[in-house]
Amino acid sequence: MATSLFRIDLPEGHHIVGDERAGDDPCYVFFHGLGSVRAGEKSTSLLDHAQQRDRGFLRFDMRGHGESSGELGQVTVSELIHDAVRVLERTGPAVVVGSSLGGLVAAHAAAARPDLVERLALLAPAFGLMPNIRRQLDKDGFLHTSDGPSFFVAPRVRDDAEALDERGLPARVRVPTLVVHGTADDTIPLQVSEWFHAGIAHASKELWVVADGDHRLNTVATEIWRRVDALTTDVKP
Repeated sequence: MATSLFRIDLPEGHHIVGDERAGDDPCYVFFHGLGSVRAGEKSTSLLDHAQQRDRGFLRFDMRGHGESSGELGQVTVSELIHDAVRVLERTGPAVVVGSSLGGLVAAHAAAARPDLVERLALLAPAFGLMPNIRRQLDKDGFLHTSDGPSFFVAPRVRDDAEALDERGLPARVRVPTLVVHGTADDTIPLQVSEWFHAGIAHASKELWVVADGDHRLNTVATEIWRRVDALTTDVKP
């Protein structure tokens, strides 16, 4: 499953680093979660899925993570969304898979540039976190994640998170979309995925509630790829 490294330079000296596999279109693109990195069980499973179908594949470290520039808690979600669009401009129309924070970013990127997203899969997307981010912080302004690092959230990041139009987001998603959420997710409530799915504007959409599934959803990855591939793309929003 050989991939090659790439780097995209961004304004103000920033950059993102990822790896990709050449193959047929549409490419599969993976967005990881908060405090994670591009290489993990789900992205490796998706890479294997792409290779079996001789399809392209790409994953990258979001800014503030892994080999990309920036510091966790200093990069705004709006900047992550802009970076995601830059990545999708590299691949052309893609099958976009986002996990947790990556799902939130992927949804915003799909709403902004539906021409670059053929299908969208959101895995336990972190809806509800950004509008209420101040409630998640301790008295010193630190965010404590369940299975990742704790870090200070800069005021500009808090302000940006609260300014995002998450309430109107579902209606702006006009691409075939799969939303996956586990009943045992103790990080993001199932109800936010139910709300988001109900408001998606595209006719081709599915909500898969995984019985006893946790936030990571690693054990059902292969079924997720099958379901996103099965979404119909020949219907209008």
